[in-house]
Amino acid sequence: MSVGTSEPVHTQEPPGRRTLADRTAAVMVGRRKIVMVAWLVLVLLAAPFAVTLNGALSGAGWTASGSESQEVREELREDFADLGAEAAVIVVQVPAKDDLDTAVSGLIDSLDGQEDVRKVTDPRTQPAQAGLISEDGTTALVPVHLQADDEAGLPEAAAAVGDTVKDSDLPKGATADVTGEWPMWADFNESNEKAMLKAELMSGLPMMILLVIVFGSLIAAGMPMMLTVVGIAVAYGTLHLITMATPVSVWSMNFSMMIGMALGIDYSLFIVTRYRAERAKGHGAQAALATTLATSGKAIFLSGLALIMALGAVFLLPVMVFRSMALGMIIAVVAVVAAALTLLPAVLAALGDRVLRGRAERSHRSEARWGRWADGVVRRPALGLVAGLVLLGALTAPVIGVQLGMPGARVVDSGYSSRDGYETMTDAFGPGAAATIYVTTPTGDADKVISAAEDRSGVKEAALAAEPADTGRTVVRITPTTAIDDNKTSDLVSDLRSDLDENVPAAKVGGPAAQNHDMTEALAASAPWIIALVLVMSLMMMLIVFRSVVIALVSIAMNLLTVGAAFGIASIIFQHGVGASLIGIESQGFINAWAPVFFFAILFGLSMDYQLFLLASVREKYELSGDTRTAVREGIAATGRPITNAAVIMVIVFVAFGVTGPIPPTELGITLAIAVILDATLVRMLVVPASLAVFGNSNWWMPRWLDRVLPAFSFKH
Repeated sequence: MSVGTSEPVHTQEPPGRRTLADRTAAVMVGRRKIVMVAWLVLVLLAAPFAVTLNGALSGAGWTASGSESQEVREELREDFADLGAEAAVIVVQVPAKDDLDTAVSGLIDSLDGQEDVRKVTDPRTQPAQAGLISEDGTTALVPVHLQADDEAGLPEAAAAVGDTVKDSDLPKGATADVTGEWPMWADFNESNEKAMLKAELMSGLPMMILLVIVFGSLIAAGMPMMLTVVGIAVAYGTLHLITMATPVSVWSMNFSMMIGMALGIDYSLFIVTRYRAERAKGHGAQAALATTLATSGKAIFLSGLALIMALGAVFLLPVMVFRSMALGMIIAVVAVVAAALTLLPAVLAALGDRVLRGRAERSHRSEARWGRWADGVVRRPALGLVAGLVLLGALTAPVIGVQLGMPGARVVDSGYSSRDGYETMTDAFGPGAAATIYVTTPTGDADKVISAAEDRSGVKEAALAAEPADTGRTVVRITPTTAIDDNKTSDLVSDLRSDLDENVPAAKVGGPAAQNHDMTEALAASAPWIIALVLVMSLMMMLIVFRSVVIALVSIAMNLLTVGAAFGIASIIFQHGVGASLIGIESQGFINAWAPVFFFAILFGLSMDYQLFLLASVREKYELSGDTRTAVREGIAATGRPITNAAVIMVIVFVAFGVTGPIPPTELGITLAIAVILDATLVRMLVVPASLAVFGNSNWWMPRWLDRVLPAFSFKH
């Protein structure tokens, strides 16, 4: 193009020059058996690690690195191990006070000698101020100190304790549930595994039926499923290997599979659709693959790169669990993109004409319909642009009143021991019973700490909790009056720290409530940097790819609006509870505090997906014709059907994961589904073509100096 103006220059490849797409296509056709065997070997090597991944993952990581609460946690483990700050807690409740001794004795006897148990604290031998027996004498807390080699083994140890308690003999009418941090993660792991299996079952059959309808061929429909299985297997196997070097959160499994399934089907649809279109023009397999890789292949590479860059920004968060989630998704994206650009072309070449069977006329009719729609939009672009922006703005409005919070044991559904035990505990001992605050302090200042806590509203009790350690420090246990997921509890942590910074500067505030508080603070501090990094990287990519300042800026703005609108709808569902019962969840009254930052990176990366495919097609047509309106019409006509089909399948995947899992994966799944719906309909069908038509040939303006410094890129083959 002519830089500094809006006039196109139709660049041509030098005669006889073989592009990377040509060379790749030649390898995929000429050495397709080697490529397929190599991938088969890779999948077979990954399979044993993939199927055992769940047991290798950790429930840990919910602490902000370098935070005060993490320092307290390490100090409690090192110097006050007998305190049991991380102990699993058996919540035993009996119908009559006289039955409590029998129930507690039976539970302690059943755990005696169990290898996963280091120590069991008998609540009957503890002083009343320990708060282990309720005032009415019908509920007792039995702390169980877990034995494990590392944090990854603590959920397994908690699960073993839970199994023992479940099999224990109790007096008639008595109940016993195991709750606490590690029992919760044990239940989450079990719930997570079941949820993913349900999601696979719920999404698998509808996806296969839809793919058969889309392609009109069982063989062609099998390509996306093949790519998905390969990508997830390799991603899971890689994650397992990484766990041998460093802990990886169990959450990475959900997100890796969700993204792997969605993108595997998404990318294969674009490759297979373009390949079949090129073959329908009379091109041979190698020429068709070369054109496919030069167009759809480049778009897939860029889409994957955009998502990887956005997820990479999450590593700015000093929290292991979020880095694990991002890592799991990045590995899945890399695996799926690599398979889409190598394995899939090789399989297409091996299948020959069999992959072409189907109803080709359906594509022609679809292109005609999308072309007519695009004509209507570009004839009245200002109207379409204003209408689309107003609607997106209205959907974004609820974000203004969003409330953020950190979940507690309610992250697990009712019916699981940790959730039921939590409910029993808070009913009997008050909502703050599971939100204990631990303050480590020099022994001589313990009374000052207790006094400062008792002077604060929101404190139910403050008392010395441990004998002094050799370090000359001790622990004060503070029980709030509010629950761990209540913002008032977080405020209490902040207020206590402010008081102690003045009066007892050597004191440190930690415990579950403080961990949640520090997590929220870390998220808030990192958010501006993450958002800025994602925006800058995305802007640079769009400038390099499309050689247009206008398109780059408009694309970023459209993606921000899509993310904002998706969050707005999500806040209505998850914060205000509108429609929450339809997806089988209870509203928490807030959005998870980590959602805005973490979801922003994912949503922004995904919203680049269809934007890139559409604009890549428009750019390709523009390089051929030099006319923006013609390029818009032909680009939308060419991408309308595959993008719509891909979006429908992606929504099926996200909704399936959303309605079968615990609340955090549900939030992500439903929010992603909403974003895809908005992106594939309102944004792609109305706002983007309208904006392209409004700006006309100005879409392709680039300052001369910027064009000179950016690397060249073209979708022309």
